[in-house]
Amino acid sequence: MPETESQVTASTESPAEYEHLHRKRKETAGRVELAEVVDVWVGESELVCRFQFDWATDAIRRRYDLDSDRDIARVERLCEANGLQFEQAGHLAGSLVELEYTGSEWLPRPEAAYTDGEGSAVETFRAEWRLLVRELAQSPAFLRRGIERVRGLSTTQLIIGVLLVKKVAIIVLLAHLLL
Repeated sequence: MPETESQVTASTESPAEYEHLHRKRKETAGRVELAEVVDVWVGESELVCRFQFDWATDAIRRRYDLDSDRDIARVERLCEANGLQFEQAGHLAGSLVELEYTGSEWLPRPEAAYTDGEGSAVETFRAEWRLLVRELAQSPAFLRRGIERVRGLSTTQLIIGVLLVKKVAIIVLLAHLLL
């Protein structure tokens, strides 16, 4: 029985070439794949996670700077997606995480809001808001007390507060223009 061209090509193709072609097919922007966290290393100033796809031999390595609020928030979201607290990040090993290909790298989906150009506008706004609150919480005591009070407000109280601040700002602006 004569061999077809595809059978001849497949038989002469090495495993490395096959994996390369398979990887290129998978690496299209926006594609989401499930990967296993192979291991997690926690150091003094950084955390390193390695993710492994079942269809690839090379692991994807992500480094997180523990001195960066943005990277800490990324690790927090990654832990929350797997039902863990930030302090339990070392226990991520063995869990499954969705990774999305951004066009240049594989990125864990839970941290998309904290990466420039990724995530929806709402996710990014919430992420930036959390980072701002975190920065302000580390500021002097009077700001920290104010932030704690704002965090304790209900949604209705917060909306009423925003409306009152807007009205006071308009009155002050009108008074300034008239006087």
